Amino acid sequence: MPQGDAPRLVILGGGLTGAALAIHALRAHAADVAAGPLRIDVVEPAAALGRGAAYGTADPEHRINVPSHRMSLLPEEPDHLTRWLFAQGHLPDAGSTAAPGEHYVPRALFGAYAAETLAEAARAAGPRAALRHRRARASSVSPRGAGWRVTLDDGRSLDAEAVAVCTGHPAPVPPCPVSEAARAHPGYVPDPWRAQAFGRLPPEGTVLIVGTGLTMLDAVATLHRTGHRGSVLAVSRRGLLPRPQGAFPDGFDPFADAPLPRTAVELLRVLRGGIARLSPDHGWQEVADAFRARLTPMWRALPAAEQRRVARRLLPYWEVHRFRAAPQPSMLVERWRAEGRLAIARAAVTGIDAEGGRLAAELGGTGRRLFDAAVICTGPAAAVRADPLLRGLVEAGLARPDGVGAGVAVDPEGRLLDGRGAASDTLRAFGPITRGSFGEMTGEPDITRHLARSVPGLLAALEGARAAA
Repeated sequence: MPQGDAPRLVILGGGLTGAALAIHALRAHAADVAAGPLRIDVVEPAAALGRGAAYGTADPEHRINVPSHRMSLLPEEPDHLTRWLFAQGHLPDAGSTAAPGEHYVPRALFGAYAAETLAEAARAAGPRAALRHRRARASSVSPRGAGWRVTLDDGRSLDAEAVAVCTGHPAPVPPCPVSEAARAHPGYVPDPWRAQAFGRLPPEGTVLIVGTGLTMLDAVATLHRTGHRGSVLAVSRRGLLPRPQGAFPDGFDPFADAPLPRTAVELLRVLRGGIARLSPDHGWQEVADAFRARLTPMWRALPAAEQRRVARRLLPYWEVHRFRAAPQPSMLVERWRAEGRLAIARAAVTGIDAEGGRLAAELGGTGRRLFDAAVICTGPAAAVRADPLLRGLVEAGLARPDGVGAGVAVDPEGRLLDGRGAASDTLRAFGPITRGSFGEMTGEPDITRHLARSVPGLLAALEGARAAA
């Protein structure tokens, strides 16, 4: 079959999720000697694939928060990333190694690793598979015959037998109104991962950080690297900080015989039961990881109302144990706090304005305070509300929001559920936008394992759609 007649898979989004999907699709296709030609188009406006927001940062102090031996893009080769780091000369590195065998490297290196792994998968697939990066953004997806038409923001369109939506996290949004004058202020930083985001901050200035999660740790690391000397106040509604990493032994599972919960309280009871089974040989971090591994069937067993109750009442406490801090930024934050350079407070920011050349923040409970800079480190916005592509799919009845309103609803294979609840074999979604359907789909290991399981079915559906056409 000529390559131009080969079935086409269009991947919308070329960050970590989109690149990992392309990697696994190319590898699976290369391993099937009976498979015919295949075309994969990755629609991504950025110049490089595999980076996205998290791994596109160039700051060397922004580190992966999981050791490299647990961050392989190939689940069957857990040391794949670590071997690459040594082969490229990035390891050994005393600054990245927290303990023997535990390397927390800059996130930019993981982005480079993802890009090279994708390029190698494309080379290994040979002439039977074609990978193309289209530097654009998808504006809509609509049915066309037995397949789909993807319209791009540059006016072009792509016809495909299958489409996978992998758009990742929407950009963070301020948790409060921000005046136009504040947005124009040189000290207002809406995206702390953007290159030169901190370039206009006065070195002696006072800084407000809105949010106390992992992104706040990135902001402090950047301030430290650039020699900032002023005081920093980080606030969030609960004032919770990410907990530190611990041991990573495999095989500990106190949830193997846990019943499927039907309420948020029962889910919490299951977690507490696992904690109660801790022995001196295990830490709470291992309980959290074991719970994550068992979470999806328990989450899917909860009615939507109970899922929303978990998201509203329990999720903030779970996330500081789930999204743990790499040792380097964790120790830096503790040192700054001990030195009095960084304060953590519980406060709701209700507004940011410009006043007398500075930024004025309304802090619930403490009143109005002036700062020289304000850095937004809150979490991502709700995907359907923030992403016009997803919103268009929902409005067209091709998708529906998940039970907690975080993203789109999918079945266990990543097939999008339409407005009537029917699953489409050839319209799928993967990555963080599906977290509300699984309870957990944010970390690279979770995303990669799910893709590895789902790709064979996706490729079979692609071939089936081609045969039907």
